[in-house]
Amino acid sequence: MGASPGRDGSHLPPRLGGGSPRRMPRVAADGPRQSNSGWNVSAINDTDAPTGSELTSYIGRLTREPLLTPAEELELARRVRAGDAAAKRRLVEANMRLVVSIARNYHCPLLPFDDLVQEGAIGLMTACDRFDPNRGFRFSTYASHWIRQAISRAIDNKSRSIRVPAHVSEAVRRIERTRARMMREGVEEPTIQQIADRLDMPAAKVEALLRAAQEVVSLDTLVGDGDRTPLWTLINDEKSADPEESALQRELTEELEHLLSTLSERERIVMRRRFGMDGENRDGQVLQDIGKELKLSRERVRQIEAQALKHLRAVARRHHLRDYLTG
Repeated sequence: MGASPGRDGSHLPPRLGGGSPRRMPRVAADGPRQSNSGWNVSAINDTDAPTGSELTSYIGRLTREPLLTPAEELELARRVRAGDAAAKRRLVEANMRLVVSIARNYHCPLLPFDDLVQEGAIGLMTACDRFDPNRGFRFSTYASHWIRQAISRAIDNKSRSIRVPAHVSEAVRRIERTRARMMREGVEEPTIQQIADRLDMPAAKVEALLRAAQEVVSLDTLVGDGDRTPLWTLINDEKSADPEESALQRELTEELEHLLSTLSERERIVMRRRFGMDGENRDGQVLQDIGKELKLSRERVRQIEAQALKHLRAVARRHHLRDYLTG
């Protein structure tokens, strides 16, 4: 099975077919196969997609791809930041099972599963480019936000409540595949004319096809696993935190919860109340109020807080949270 070369020589997964049987992808005559992962091919004509059985086989190979250890992940991420294309390819391949897992939670009439995987893979590659291994959290946590964002934006752009004729739908999909392929090749945002030139199609026809596919869709249209998610929940909010900050906040919260679990019950209560981690008072409570709740003196609460902080700092030396526990 083939992979389309992306930026810096990295490879996206082959297009996976979930619909009616079609011809297998054709490997370019002058393109040698790459056997290190079992599915890389240096050049491929991906206008045709493999059948559903090939999809099952591909996912099976993904589940057998060995997981990276934290040390391997960290080393690859550092090499990626240094511009190592081979490291980026390895990091993408090792995390494609994450893309497949996330893509299974989405559904869109005009975006078959293979297209959702392709969109998620673009998000995965973005995560590879932007991930900072020095921030102290796992790549999979960081990448999952970019994968979901890429798939959600694709659904936002392409979901339609009104069906278009089959031949129009196929033509639009061909245009979108070409656009995605050009972006992977380094074209930042392909114009209609550039897409038309690549497809040997009049620009006016490309524009008309895209316009025909842009029907009005209700924001209440249900998508996702079991058609239970309203479309409006997937639309990007410009005021919301970006995936990088969301990933960092999530990882930080998980690390803090782990640290708090090492305290005694009384110490946890004091720390949660003092620093606003109980979900009720985000500004935190004064020592006197905590003392009234626990039937302790203000000074005793202060001692418990100091003891808990000392313990947390000691534990945090083995983690990446020392900057958050200073003072």
